[in-house]
Amino acid sequence: MGVNYAGSRPVSPGMRKSALSWIGHPLTIAAVAVLLLNDHVLKAAWPGAVTGKLSDFAGLVVAPPLLNLVLRRPWVSVLVTGVAFTLVKTTAAGAAFASEGWTLVWGPSQVLADPTDLLALPALYGAWWIWNHPGPGAERLARVVVVIPCTVLAVAATSGPGVFRPYSAFAVAVADERIVVAVRGGVGYGHSVQGFVSEDGGRSWRDWGVPLMPARTSACVPDRCYRIVPGRLKVEESRNGRWVTSWEVSPGDQGRLAVAYPPERPEDVEAVESLAVAVQQVSGGHLVVVANGADGIALRDVSGVWRRLGWAGVGFDAAKAAPLSAPGRYDDFIPAAALLAALAAGLVTLLFGVRRLDFAAAGLLTWVGVWLFRRGAEAERVPLLYMSGPEKLVDPALMLLGMGMVPAGLAGVIVVGMRHGTPYRVWVIGVGTAAGAYLAIMLPFYLWSAGWLDGFALATGLSICLGVAVVGAGLMGSRLVRRL
Repeated sequence: MGVNYAGSRPVSPGMRKSALSWIGHPLTIAAVAVLLLNDHVLKAAWPGAVTGKLSDFAGLVVAPPLLNLVLRRPWVSVLVTGVAFTLVKTTAAGAAFASEGWTLVWGPSQVLADPTDLLALPALYGAWWIWNHPGPGAERLARVVVVIPCTVLAVAATSGPGVFRPYSAFAVAVADERIVVAVRGGVGYGHSVQGFVSEDGGRSWRDWGVPLMPARTSACVPDRCYRIVPGRLKVEESRNGRWVTSWEVSPGDQGRLAVAYPPERPEDVEAVESLAVAVQQVSGGHLVVVANGADGIALRDVSGVWRRLGWAGVGFDAAKAAPLSAPGRYDDFIPAAALLAALAAGLVTLLFGVRRLDFAAAGLLTWVGVWLFRRGAEAERVPLLYMSGPEKLVDPALMLLGMGMVPAGLAGVIVVGMRHGTPYRVWVIGVGTAAGAYLAIMLPFYLWSAGWLDGFALATGLSICLGVAVVGAGLMGSRLVRRL
């Protein structure tokens, strides 16, 4: 008979306790399956507290047997897991340390401090119970070989990056000269909501918990009313029985601001438009506050002066508002996409003149190599709570693979083209098409950034049209030269 631990049943020789039998136990395997299913399917489909806590419960069952593979002391593994989990979930330093640790081992990761997750600590008793009740045959090598990698993967997944949703001011209220703004967004699996309050007319702010207040589209004081204009950064006020503009951002500038706050995911698009308004009569006049979505808030003081206040971490600050006079900022992916499109245009133009399958293969190898190099050089880590933006990383594997493919592809393009006697003029047209396509694609965005084009959508449409026109001209030129 095996050793009989206090509080446990006798252990038969076929049910011997060991580090492998603990991690290979059917209940541990079930917890691993729950982690994988929850993190890769359920959290994306139903983000919220339930799926978030489910990962904590399952993770506390899985972590001790995994840690015990190194420590070889079951009770120490359970204790270390519990202490580490408590520190991570109750302290900002613990969460930041865990985030950096997982990032070094597994890549971009985000761990959040949330004291409510301590509700999952009783799951450690489940892990201890599994240790004291080994399953028959749990130590079989075939099972363990599969379970250990899956366990490591599952635990890593639970510490992966949370969903970052853009900050957006969606409701405002004014009472006793106290301005309260409700903001949603941040890092987490749900649509988190927080509030900020200012008692000095918007000069300083502090946290205000989770405010519960409606998003009103109009508000009045005894002598006038204010209302927002749907879809616009604009407020109107009533004067002499009619509505006139009190404050607005032009449609062109509003479009530039919308691009200045890009979402992390398409489904997380936050409006850059006026969403709610609040007003209150105070000594010397009245205050008006407008929630402007991702752009922050607009504030009218008692003297009638309007100011835009941008997101400042805790509250809002006029200095943080995106300047309307600054050049329009387009995403970094636009020049990169233009480069890839231009390279493809040049290679297709050359292929149209060479007309060889091996040339097509060499061109495709070149294009894929450039794409892989770009992907490796422009990887991003999601922002941690104490960071102001995403941190750039590199993926050496993708970069090295791309660096190897590009020279090989270019050598193939040149060798095949020269072997089959490609006219010099075809090469000139191919290179010219690539250069012209890049300039044609980027020109509208340069003009939009400088303020010559009023609207990002217009710049995008014009870019596509010009790019297609250049490619068409290159193909026609390649065909004509080939016939000569």
